Amino acid sequence: MTQSGLRYLVTLCVALAWSHAFSSCAAAKNKTIDMTLTVLINGAAPCTIVGADVDFGNVLISNIDGTHYAQPINYSLNCGSRVVDDLKMQIQGTPVTINGESVLKTTVDGLGLRLKSVADESVLVPGSSGWLNFQCQSNSCGPALQAIPVKDSNVALKTGGFSASATLVVEYQ
Repeated sequence: MTQSGLRYLVTLCVALAWSHAFSSCAAAKNKTIDMTLTVLINGAAPCTIVGADVDFGNVLISNIDGTHYAQPINYSLNCGSRVVDDLKMQIQGTPVTINGESVLKTTVDGLGLRLKSVADESVLVPGSSGWLNFQCQSNSCGPALQAIPVKDSNVALKTGGFSASATLVVEYQ
């Protein structure tokens, strides 16, 4: 809920309570009404995510098989000393289906990137509603991730550079 939406909700609740109190007071001169106001404010986790560039170097098209050229996704997740809790991570990006698998779309048709957790080898599907749960026990935390090029077996890839982008989202569980 936005701050203005929250302010409207609080104002509306207080106005309704006062309206009820005023009409009750008009009917009976002395009447006390106990009012409880509960407000839930959702805020962003106090974390920062820095870096996440992956350089695959020179890649031979014939060696792209979904296992070769796996590279770490070097990022830093710093939640400070304020967060020691269960968190969850999601990749938001444009997916493409290659050989029946949903992977991150690149700028080259027929080429995608499989994104995986190193610890349990679970695949992070870009654009899905799935989450990777993890614990943050120190200032700098986050699961080790890797990107692996995959190619469509029905497409002849063209030589040249490629790029892809995605957003790493971290939330409280």
